[in-house]
Amino acid sequence: MKDHLIIATSGNGHVRIYAAFTAATVETARKIHDVWPTAIAALGRVLTATLITGVMSDNPYRLTVQIKGDGPLGMILAVSNRRGEVKGYLENPHVDLDLNPSGKLDVGAAIGSGTLTVIKDYGLKSPYYGVVPLQNGEVAMDFAYYFTKSEQTPSAVSLGVLVEPDGSVKIAGGLIIQIMPGATEEQIRTLEEKLNELPPLTTMLKSGMTPTDLINEVTGAMGAKILEEVALSYRCDCSRERFLGPLLSLGQGELDGIINEQGLVEVRCHFCNKRYHYRESELKSEQG
Repeated sequence: MKDHLIIATSGNGHVRIYAAFTAATVETARKIHDVWPTAIAALGRVLTATLITGVMSDNPYRLTVQIKGDGPLGMILAVSNRRGEVKGYLENPHVDLDLNPSGKLDVGAAIGSGTLTVIKDYGLKSPYYGVVPLQNGEVAMDFAYYFTKSEQTPSAVSLGVLVEPDGSVKIAGGLIIQIMPGATEEQIRTLEEKLNELPPLTTMLKSGMTPTDLINEVTGAMGAKILEEVALSYRCDCSRERFLGPLLSLGQGELDGIINEQGLVEVRCHFCNKRYHYRESELKSEQG
């Protein structure tokens, strides 16, 4: 199954559902950053939630999600857009903790206590910032709290990453259900009852259920109207030109020091690990 997101409504438009399959996207991130099991479970959840949040608005914008916890993972950063593209990294990818008491990868302990920051840049004068404290560091509850408190949209969030014994990612996905204005108490109660009955998200995806199947399972007799399908992927948009500007802003003295020591200037992209080399002649030419 290719990575994709399905957007749907239910209950006469009073409930909005986002269901995503993101295994290839998360596996790509794992390979790029050489991420260990507990760490990729955390990064995969953040990438998935960032992808879904990035397509929630009809207006194109650049979405940045930052999780800063006091656990061994350090900072996690992800950036997405309305086209279903995401990139991300974490400060310490080589983290693999003992399983938690439930026998699951202990993402909460790996992230720890801290904050979730969401930045929406519409290309206007000032971006939108939303900052909330982490609730348990498991990512899903943290995003649910963000939607409820920062965007005043009551939401249920489920995120999952299934890591194989060899460390690879075979299953990953997310489900976000949001209650829109006008929803009745009966609709809310029906959804709550259904959500409480559902098995874990990774179990459903592993059984072969698609995002559309997940939506139909959640809505049940309420029915669902599919609005849109979005292809999802890991994509870094870095380039030589993009790094050149910040390099030139360092000033001649600092650049000369680097060149004298190394013979050239090397820049590495945090999102894809690609390295760019700039020689003295090129930098002087750009400086005019």
